[in-house]
Amino acid sequence: MAALRFFFYLLMKPVALGMAFLGIAGINAPYISPVSWWVPAFAGLFMPLIILINIFLLLFWGFQKKWWVIFPLITILGNYNYFVSTFQWPWKESLRYAKNQTLTIGSYNVEGFYWIARNEEQKPIITLVKEYHIDILCIQEHCEESNIDSITLKKRIGLPFRKVFFNRHTNWANFGISIYSRYPILRSGEIDFNSQKNCSMWADILVGQDTIRIINNHLQTTDVNPNRAKYEAYRSVKNWSGQARTLVSILEQLKNNFQIRAQQAAQVRTIIDTTRYPVIVCGDFNDTPISFAYNYIKGDRLLDGFEKCGKGYGHTFNGIKSLLRIDFIAYDSLITGINYRSPHLPWSDHNPIIMNLSLP
Repeated sequence: MAALRFFFYLLMKPVALGMAFLGIAGINAPYISPVSWWVPAFAGLFMPLIILINIFLLLFWGFQKKWWVIFPLITILGNYNYFVSTFQWPWKESLRYAKNQTLTIGSYNVEGFYWIARNEEQKPIITLVKEYHIDILCIQEHCEESNIDSITLKKRIGLPFRKVFFNRHTNWANFGISIYSRYPILRSGEIDFNSQKNCSMWADILVGQDTIRIINNHLQTTDVNPNRAKYEAYRSVKNWSGQARTLVSILEQLKNNFQIRAQQAAQVRTIIDTTRYPVIVCGDFNDTPISFAYNYIKGDRLLDGFEKCGKGYGHTFNGIKSLLRIDFIAYDSLITGINYRSPHLPWSDHNPIIMNLSLP
């Protein structure tokens, strides 16, 4: 038993070094393009796990009263930005506002309307729009029948103006993203990623006397489910080499997706930099708030809605134990954030995010 404890003690040293390396790499994830080096992006995605292991190491080496405690301590403190982007003080006060002086914007990955269509009698989307008084709604993973009529469309969403970008077409349906608005849409454009799953679009919307630009995004999907199913199949028959090969394939796929999102972010950033109107950026980025893709898009011009107005633990994706915030609303620094909400709804694997904003 004593030999086992000694072996565990020795094992904690390389673990502490490895977790410190990944934690420090994650600190740099927003600033290092995964095209140049992909390890920080990987660390940023798995930061919840890295932080949990470092907390365990902090307690372990603290009880041992060894100087190794420095490694997890520095790693945890160094990831201050991760904690701010994930958790906000639950009892902070929202700004006071009059409803007729604000704009309410929502963003929702509806998972192809799959669960919503199965519960159409409850009118989930139009109920969401009415309950939260949503003025502009950005939808990702929009799936729509090819032969649907305009009257049915209006009843389904409850907002009079819309623009869509369908980048995949079949005989029975179209797939893509959309922007719905209570206010007139003056013009719109597509940001084509040469993908049938992912794309972005923008729309200039006239709100009163002001024009604002909304950019709706659905960045590169992680899409590791096929490899994950293969890994589970190998594990069920205790095929260790098959599991190892599948894990390598998953890492390679994650690396490629990080790099693709970085390239997509550059396309979106070009639109932001050439826009003279106040900008609001929404969507499913399939990456965390400490990722390169999100921070490159946000830049110095935009503010993160959750960090400014959110409360408690911020998560928008219901998979992976609800640990990840991968859906965002970021707005121009000329705009004032009032409040931020992300209600848990059973209609998708994502939760919607909703913000009240005051225009300049």
